Amino acid sequence: MPTSPRPAAAGPAFGPALGLVLALLGVLAVLGLTGPAAYAAEDPSCTRQGVNMHARQAQAVFTGTVVESKASALEDGQRGVRIVHQVEVSEVYKAARVSVAAELEVVTTRNVRGECNLGRLPEGEDVVFFVKAETTDGEPADPVVFLAAGDSGTAAADQDLLDAVDRILPNPVPPVPASPTGAEFEALPVDAPTPLGRAAAPGAALAVLGVLGLFVVGRLGRR
Repeated sequence: MPTSPRPAAAGPAFGPALGLVLALLGVLAVLGLTGPAAYAAEDPSCTRQGVNMHARQAQAVFTGTVVESKASALEDGQRGVRIVHQVEVSEVYKAARVSVAAELEVVTTRNVRGECNLGRLPEGEDVVFFVKAETTDGEPADPVVFLAAGDSGTAAADQDLLDAVDRILPNPVPPVPASPTGAEFEALPVDAPTPLGRAAAPGAALAVLGVLGLFVVGRLGRR
């Protein structure tokens, strides 16, 4: 007697949903390890290693606001763009062998081959900067100009990132005040010097009068 075919076992109906949940958990785990997301680097090969490592590798860590930025092509015919950001600094969390002024420049790059480019930072937004000083012959420029790469950790100053930085680098300090403008002195009018003869004349006249007075007194005394 032929047997009827056994019905195939039905797979769990929640298989796709379970896969989606596991993928989401994986993303959350990665975010938990790396900390708050920084600005997206242009080069996908750039990797970020979490707030703790960014703070250790940075020469300076501070918060500030981008006031304006200016882009220019690289010199010597190199491909790419250099972007200089004018930044007003709020608080300084780290400054290793450099001073962080209240107003300074932060440089990023765009389309530079072989570099981890960060691109232009948004103006008017509070930012946490993880940067290194730009050097010439191994020495920082004066005033100091800072570099922010795509894998530096530089990011918008959301509360999660600020809390993480506070835990790693507590007790921030104010930036170095901007140098006061030079004092201005008003030039006062100066009279022309008096000739020597004119300057000596009053003294000579007094001396003559003194001699005549002594002579008159002497004559009167002998009478």
